[in-house]
Amino acid sequence: MLLKDNEQSFLTGKDPFVAIELQSKSCDHAVSTIRFEPKHEGFVGIPHGGVGMGLCLDAWRNVGVPDYPINVKFKFGGSGILIGDEAVFEIQRDRSSPDGLDIKITKHGDRKPYLKAEIRTAGVVAPPTTRLKSPQVSRDLPYYKNCFVCGHARNEPGLQRRFRFDQIDSDIKVTVSWGLNSDDFDRAAFFLIAKDELHPAALISIFDENTAWAGFMLTKSAGLSVRLEFTLLRPVGRYEKLVFVGEPSGIRGNPASPRFFTAQGTIYAINGASVEPVAFGGGEWIIMQQYTEQIKKNLIPENDWEWIFM
Repeated sequence: MLLKDNEQSFLTGKDPFVAIELQSKSCDHAVSTIRFEPKHEGFVGIPHGGVGMGLCLDAWRNVGVPDYPINVKFKFGGSGILIGDEAVFEIQRDRSSPDGLDIKITKHGDRKPYLKAEIRTAGVVAPPTTRLKSPQVSRDLPYYKNCFVCGHARNEPGLQRRFRFDQIDSDIKVTVSWGLNSDDFDRAAFFLIAKDELHPAALISIFDENTAWAGFMLTKSAGLSVRLEFTLLRPVGRYEKLVFVGEPSGIRGNPASPRFFTAQGTIYAINGASVEPVAFGGGEWIIMQQYTEQIKKNLIPENDWEWIFM
């Protein structure tokens, strides 16, 4: 069978974070239905992109191939998905590559997928050069109440990250840690894929938001993910200490009013003096003024966003 059951997966296991119902399956193809709920929220009213991308990574682990390291190309499209929408979740082995997977999430009634993922073996990779420096300027960024990643007033378990803006010389960075506070290891119990392994959905969700914040800090405008390329080098243990580093990499469109921003990032595992990249990638976000305005109205602490636009 294409898919193996994994009761330990927080996303699709014994007590699934995402409601999923298998419709059909064969040796190289599976179709399920899924439903997005308030606990999956990112921006107010829409699912966090990390939930959909995490489902794709969950399917990859349940299929069992390809092995680490992997490269994933995510592409968002369609008419978009709202909280409460149902969608078709489709997994297909790549017939031209026995270790490849093609995955789609398509909202009911749409022809174009909300999310496509191409998962392939990464082969020989050259991780980014380690660049962790002390910032001259560092300030906490505001957060949402219910966001799966940054929400601090959720009724359901969340990753509860607080991102930081760092300025190093003239460079803009956005950073966030996992595991530097021991409470994270207790929180990790809600986000596992194996007994002592953090689910890659947690990694891609934090990576996505941290990297998007980096582009936001350059343009002062919020955006939705259009595409994201992600290389995951190895499994990450429940008790590993991580630092996520994101930085803007450019814009597309009129510099005075850009249409897209791009950003890139790296996840580092910290073990004493040892700093090891475990994942890296980058992507593109489409700027949407409605979400910039939403940020101004909904981020907390109240009015703590004003310094960003100065």
